[in-house]
Order: sequence, then C-alpha cells, then structure tokens
Amino acid sequence: MGTRRKAILVALIVVGALTLFVCAGAIAADSPPIAVSVSATIPSTIQLTMPTTSVTWGAAVPGTVMTSDITASVNSNKAWSLKVTKNHDLQNVGETQTILSSNFKFTATAPPGGTGTLTATEFGTGVTVVAGVHGSGMGTTISYSLNVPWDQEPDTYLATHTYTATQP
Repeated sequence: MGTRRKAILVALIVVGALTLFVCAGAIAADSPPIAVSVSATIPSTIQLTMPTTSVTWGAAVPGTVMTSDITASVNSNKAWSLKVTKNHDLQNVGETQTILSSNFKFTATAPPGGTGTLTATEFGTGVTVVAGVHGSGMGTTISYSLNVPWDQEPDTYLATHTYTATQP
C-alpha cells in the first residue's frame, strides 16, 4: 500500500474517531431547561338533577291534605338559586275547573350554607325556592301540599312546574 493511501486511511480513521467523540460528547452534555406553560380555563358550570319528576295523587279525597316530596340536587361551582314556575294553576283535563294556588303550596329548606327556607308558599310565576353556595350534591327537599276543596268537581287536574337552577 502506498504512503499516500496509508496517510488518507489514517486521516479518515482520525476524522471518524473525532466525529464519534464530538457526537458522544454532545449526547452526554446537559440540554438547556425548557419551560412549559400550563393553563386551565374553568367556565361557570351548573347542573340540576331531580330523580322524581312527577307528583301524582291517585285518590285525592276532598277535605284532606295530600303531601308528596321531591328532591332537587344542584352541582355548581358558583353560588346558585333554584326557581320554580308554573304554567297555570291545577286545571282539569277539559280546562273548565281550577284548584286555586291557595290550596296548592310547597315547603323547601335550603341546603347547608344556603338561604331561602320557605313554608307553605304558593306556586307562582318565578318563585325562588332556595339559594345555595358552590359545591356538589347541594340538595333540597321540596314538599308539595294539596288541600282538596269539597266543592272541587271530580276529574284529573294537571299543571306543569318547571325548575331552573341559575348562577347570578
């Protein structure tokens, strides 16, 4: 082998070794720190659940007071209020007879930390039932009470009550 070839071969070996040394050194060196910015936007959130959505008295006898309870549970990350509205007073199917609101009332107790305990309150158009603080499972029991008048015609009487949980 010629001297020139040997010199080129030695030079290639040296360059390869240097390249390997430099690359190995770069891999072993510490890299600069990288900052990661973390952000979470949490919107106002509210959820209302009512396991029972029907109050039915099959044999509402005149001269008696019928009662039934329903439960409203609110999950909210802000203060909240629970309101109820009615579409109309209790009316018979033919809409010719009415049981007045003075005979159909409710009672509700605010959850812990809340406000608005109501006793014998008539269902109206936009009555605030209770108000509560933020948290999950903030529940209240709403007790329906129907005083069946003696002069009420026999029939099935209907109304719809709509519950809405809102945040101020």
